[in-house]
Amino acid sequence: MFCNRLTTSLAVLVGSMALSGCNGHAVTEVEQGVLAQQIEVTGELVSADTVSMMPPAMRRVWQYQVKYLAPEGSEVKQGDVVARLDTSEVSQRLSVRSAKLAATQQDIETSKLRNAKKLEELRLDLAEAKMNFEKAQRKFDLSDDTVAAIEKQKYQRDAEIAADKVLLTEQQIDLEIKSAKQRQAMLSGDEQKFAAEVANLQRGIASLTLKAPRAGMVVYGNDPQGNKIKEGQSVYVGDAALSIPDLSHMQVNMTVPEVEARRVKLGQQIKIRLDANPERVFNGEIVELGAVFRHKNQDIPLVVFDAVASIAKPDTDLMRPGMTAKIAINTANDDQVNLLPIEAVHYDDGRPYVYTAGKLWGQAKQLVTLGDVGIDKVAITEGVTVGDEVILP
Repeated sequence: MFCNRLTTSLAVLVGSMALSGCNGHAVTEVEQGVLAQQIEVTGELVSADTVSMMPPAMRRVWQYQVKYLAPEGSEVKQGDVVARLDTSEVSQRLSVRSAKLAATQQDIETSKLRNAKKLEELRLDLAEAKMNFEKAQRKFDLSDDTVAAIEKQKYQRDAEIAADKVLLTEQQIDLEIKSAKQRQAMLSGDEQKFAAEVANLQRGIASLTLKAPRAGMVVYGNDPQGNKIKEGQSVYVGDAALSIPDLSHMQVNMTVPEVEARRVKLGQQIKIRLDANPERVFNGEIVELGAVFRHKNQDIPLVVFDAVASIAKPDTDLMRPGMTAKIAINTANDDQVNLLPIEAVHYDDGRPYVYTAGKLWGQAKQLVTLGDVGIDKVAITEGVTVGDEVILP
């Protein structure tokens, strides 16, 4: 009976030491599973569907001054005026072209009247020339032997001169008609050119009033220095004065350090925490990887590449383009490995080891070989196996 009680007490003591380790330390077991790994980067929210509104492309105009901008963040409807650009230079050009168009149109009318008058005069001259020819020809035809030969020759020359006059006048009329057509064609060409220029300038002036192509929220563009565009500032052709993003299709642009390039892949899941509201976590997925490495900026020589991730369920009331965020990229694979908590591993001159438990007395120092390091656990490739008990600090 005494021996049974002694055996039972000893078993309880050994079990207690196995669970608690030496000196009261906690004990953990080597387990098999997927190592949770992640890369933490920063990013900025953008809309996957953004309509950018730029100054119109107009001939000989490259710079525009912003006269009016709708308040940033305001909700607008389709067709609402969201910006007005200075029209003074274009209006001046329109005034010049309109004056040239009016002058050309006046020239066309004046030329028509002048041509008509000239033709009328030539037709009267032709009628007179024909009448003179008929008179001269009649005199010549009626002259007989009673008329002196010299007189008869005179009648013949008068008739020939009158005939030449008729022919010359007819040629003048033909030439005047052709010249009139050419002048009208030239003036009509000028009229069409000036009319087209006037119409283009009128459309250009109208296009300097930017209207929302759809309903949405106004977001100002940035100048070359990265500052928000404001009223009174100049913008250039190709610059987005403002944009109207679709807040229901948000995504996040990220910059990933070059050293992490091999660990980031399409389809990886991410966790997003907005700096403006870090308590909430949004899920996403990497949908695009940049093909070019670059320096982050002039002040920071860090080499990075760009990545884009979708956001599964964006909050249209909270999320706005330009918001900054912290992103955790899940880089774990599906491989099953032996895992231990990171704090269970110690180092001696750079060589990792653990304290194994389960012995009746003391603890054993066991060298191990490490694999990848995760968020709170590390992969063990050699030294311990699944189920081995390891003492925690």
